[in-house]
Order: sequence, then C-alpha cells, then structure tokens
Amino acid sequence: MWLGLPLVALVAAWTLLLLDVEPVPTWFYVFAWYPTLFLLDEMARRVDRSRHLLADWQLALSLFAWSAPIWLVFEAVNLRLANWYYVYLPGDGLERWAGIVLSFATVVPAVVLGERFWRATGVGQRWRTRPVPPGVRDVTRLSYAGGITLALVLLFPHWLYPLTWGAALLIADPIVYRRRPDLSLIADVERGDWGRVGRLMLGGLLIGGIWEGYNFVARGKWIYTVPLLDQLKWFEMPPLGFVGFPFFALEAWAMYHALSVLGVAVPIGPVQPGQGDGRGWRAIVGDGSRWRRLLVTGGAAAGLSAATLLAMERWTISSTVPVLELPAAPRLTSPWEVAQLTPAAVAAQLGVSTDAGAAIVELARLMTLRGIGSAHARELIRAEVRSVCDLAAAGPPDLWRRIHAIHPELSRRPTEAEVRVWVRAAAKACER
Repeated sequence: MWLGLPLVALVAAWTLLLLDVEPVPTWFYVFAWYPTLFLLDEMARRVDRSRHLLADWQLALSLFAWSAPIWLVFEAVNLRLANWYYVYLPGDGLERWAGIVLSFATVVPAVVLGERFWRATGVGQRWRTRPVPPGVRDVTRLSYAGGITLALVLLFPHWLYPLTWGAALLIADPIVYRRRPDLSLIADVERGDWGRVGRLMLGGLLIGGIWEGYNFVARGKWIYTVPLLDQLKWFEMPPLGFVGFPFFALEAWAMYHALSVLGVAVPIGPVQPGQGDGRGWRAIVGDGSRWRRLLVTGGAAAGLSAATLLAMERWTISSTVPVLELPAAPRLTSPWEVAQLTPAAVAAQLGVSTDAGAAIVELARLMTLRGIGSAHARELIRAEVRSVCDLAAAGPPDLWRRIHAIHPELSRRPTEAEVRVWVRAAAKACER
C-alpha cells in the first residue's frame, strides 16, 4: 500500500498534467508532492526496516499542521524581499487559499523525510570531529545575532537577502538547545557530531531539486526575481539559489522543534527523561497548561498566517488562471488551447474575420506567457503592447513606467523585475 498507492497517484498526476485536465495542471505541485512524501517514507523504510515515520499519525498531523505557518514566516519576509511571486492560481479565493495551505503543509514533512532517507542509508554516521571549543554554549549571543541578521535583511533586502536562509536558525535553535539538546543542531556541532546537520543539508538539496522540478512543470507556480541572479535559471531557480535549500532545511528543523520544546508540536526522535511520555498530541492536550499553550500558539499562528495570506493577495500573487470570454465557441475554454491555434482556425470557429481571430490568438498568447494572466494582459494592451512580439521589442523599465502611468491605482504589481521576466520570455518566443 505504501508503495503502490503513492506510485499510482503520482503517475495519475503526471498523466492528467500532460492531458491538461484541470485542476491538476494548476495544482500539480499538490497532486505530486503528497504521494512523493509517502514514497520517500517507504524508500527509507525498505532500507532500514524501521517503522514508517508517517505511520505515527500524531507526529504526521503535527508536521503537516505546523508546516504552513512555518513557511508563511518566510512568505512574510518575502513581502519585503520580493524574491519570488506566484502566477496562475485559481480565481476563486477559497480554492486559492486552500490550495496554498495544502502546498505549504508539505514543506516541513519533506525536510524531515529527506533527513530520514539519508539516515536510513547510513549517511553521516561517522561524520565526527573534535568538539567545538567552548563559547558556542553562549546561545544567547546566537539569538541576538539571528535577530540582528534578520533586521539587516529587512533593511537592505537588495544586497543581504541570502542571509534570510540562516537567520531563523540562529533565532530558533537556541530555544531548542536550552530545553532539548538532543534535538538541537547547535548541540550537535558542539559535540562534534555533524551527521544530522549533514543529512538535513543533503536532504534539503534533494528536496529542493524535487520542489523546483515539480514547480517548473506546473501551471500554478512561483517565479523567482532574485536581484543580480535572474538571467540564468535551472528550472525556475538561479543556480546559486540551490545553495539556500540546505540552510533552509536546518531552519525548518529548528523552527519546528522550537515549537516542540514549547509543548505545542510533537518532537521527532526518542523522548528524553523528563520530556513527556511519548504520547504525542495526547500528551499535549492531556495536560491543561499545554492545552492552553497549544490553543494560544495555534490561534496566534492562524492569525499571523491569515494576515500573511491577505498580504500575499496584494503583493505576492501576481495572476490567476486567465479566462477568455468566447461565448460563440464554448469548446474553446482554455487560453492555452487558443494560443496554439492559427488565426484562421479561430476565425472559422467564431465566425469572425481573420484579423479578429489574430487579435484573439495574440491576446491568448499574452495571457499564457510567463504568468501574465488576464489583468496584466489588459494592462499591456492599454500600454500599446498587443502581441508577444510587441512585448519582446519593449524596454522593461520604460514599459513598467508606462503601465503604472496609465494605471496609477496599481500597487507594486507588476514589478519592474516581473516585466523583465515577461520581456525576456517574449524575446525567446519571437525567435521561434
């Protein structure tokens, strides 16, 4: 079951993606990642013959439940960084938020299962050095360093954005260190034991590659506009950006276990003396003070998550699934389908002139180019950009200024970096 069902689900997701059967193309990331998590768990179990990690339903529930709030912390930081944005998400707000939360709920489980996979294969068992000299014990200084680093990132995002992938580790892991050294990465380094740190970093690189691969082929996706690194990309990510995944894995581990030592998440690993009885959520909700702590922490996390999602609607989500209103041809419901047709074929189906058919095809091609969507396509047309090749001939700074001069009511979207993404994609499309 742990192998067959996830494999069938993953094959079905790929098949429906290739056949362009909605909602799979839009939410391919969700449809592909959940079976992938179970496959990772099964692969590790087959190697070390231990129990499935996700078979512990209380631990699994805790991982999935806290994953979205943890990742939304980074989405909140990205409101300032503007290093990525989302395109072609559903127009219905309820579906959009549900899909976003389901997507983000896979992040921490993926990191944990990546580490488990490498642990099952024996990686890092002998990665030991001499203990780190005294001084690391003063974890308060590390907490201050993490807070100062995060503040500097927010003050100077254009230059210091890479430090995002480390600041949260310095803030969160000292909390773990003081209460559960067995779960602390700082304590591992202090002992000279680099196995877990190394496995998390390798797992982060593995998981990051899968993340970017699934994102690349999906219709609803994120696109990076990282300063100074947006020319060359592997999938959607600049090559140097992959360096961030190993450090993010360390952060995700530390942030999750900071919640566990506060008594609101189920820890990963053996229970230490004085740290509860291993009953997972039952131990948390069975204790009155922990139950109240869970309620308060969960409520705060839900409120901050909702606030971040609302901010993403304005600042990070660039476009929704575009819609072509063609009542005379109900079979032509997808702009991606129309974009592949010739003007003559569209004109014949709609009973309009070839020129009108050409305008419809060009509109569909604009809508479906690199996340432009319906609203931005209309903005481009009002800025006298009526085709993909018109877009290719435009200068990004000048076009960005024109769009915002015509639409002064627009917020940050589209950003100048976003317009550069469009123009670069249009130039490639017009070369064909």
